[in-house]
Amino acid sequence: MPTRERAWLITALLAGCLLTACAGPATTGQPASPTSSSRFGAPEVASPRDATATASRPCESLLTRDELAVIGFSGQGRSRTLIDIPECVWTNGRDERLSIAVDTTRDLLADTYRTRLLPIFEPTAVEGMPAVRQRMRVDDNTCTVTTGLGPRQALETEWSGLTNRQTTDPCAKAEEAIALVVRKLPPQR
Repeated sequence: MPTRERAWLITALLAGCLLTACAGPATTGQPASPTSSSRFGAPEVASPRDATATASRPCESLLTRDELAVIGFSGQGRSRTLIDIPECVWTNGRDERLSIAVDTTRDLLADTYRTRLLPIFEPTAVEGMPAVRQRMRVDDNTCTVTTGLGPRQALETEWSGLTNRQTTDPCAKAEEAIALVVRKLPPQR
């Protein structure tokens, strides 16, 4: 997903959060369960992980040089902030791009379930953490994987081949990077 589309996606997600919060919860006469109305179907994180230490410096703390080499990238990533969320973006010589954003301010997984902005929406798990894959089309060379890490913490990871033809499973590539990050995160206290 190009940067402009990614910015639109995040803006739409945040706008939807604001609109829903202003409307208040709907009442159905039955108590809300954590996996129904308040989480919009998003699963709870059984063993929360803490990403707060990586949030302020994602390029320096998410992936080591050796880990980047395993997934086909090298060198320092480029830090940026997209709608107050710290992110690191890596590119390689094969026209591939990996970006990982660390959100420590809201339940991004529940927001993703609520908004379902892309046509392909596939719940999954990465290293035991609940996640969801989103894509525009099956043959799209871009995949966004939102991974819940616990209360008010998540990773938003996008892998894309910058060419028009799909050369590999972009969701599997994103999940490979997420797994490397999640394995190092300490438990939430």
